[in-house]
Amino acid sequence: MEHIYSDFYKQPVKITERKPDVLGVVLHDDAENYQAKDYIDWLKKRITNHELEKGWACVYVDMHTCYWFHPSEYTEWHCGNTFANTHYIGIERCQSKINGVLNDKAFMRNEEASFKIAALLLKKYQLPVNRQTVRLHKEFFETECPARAWSIHLGNVKTNQENIEKLKDYFIERIKSYDNYSSEKTLDIIG
Repeated sequence: MEHIYSDFYKQPVKITERKPDVLGVVLHDDAENYQAKDYIDWLKKRITNHELEKGWACVYVDMHTCYWFHPSEYTEWHCGNTFANTHYIGIERCQSKINGVLNDKAFMRNEEASFKIAALLLKKYQLPVNRQTVRLHKEFFETECPARAWSIHLGNVKTNQENIEKLKDYFIERIKSYDNYSSEKTLDIIG
């Protein structure tokens, strides 16, 4: 997987303040057809147009690329919820538009890449992989996100705590499968 880093990794000036602490990750589905590399220009336009308040995550992932937009220890605007933004790392899974450019099988390869990144981030911050550290956007904000994953893994079921936990348990199982994926070298790539 190719890892690309924005200029925020090279410069001392960051968009936001440091998070008081990192409690885990939030897995998002972007509901777009964009690849991770497409977010490079997309986010540059948001900066140019002074539109970052519309939202952004730490990292954008597809099966080939991981675009690290902003260092993970800094507050993001990914959940529409202050607590989540200041305590959780946003992982945006790309090309998740339902009936978009990817069929379900192809999207699940992007999803697997996001699980690897989640495993690395949780290991970096020495956090366990559980229901408190692996979160869904819809736990913090009224949204369908992660809509594509919800559709694939749960079908057309209503949003309730039981179904949220079912999807989280699937994510947790997949993230745990990458527990041995990390080494000192792989942890060095984490933004």
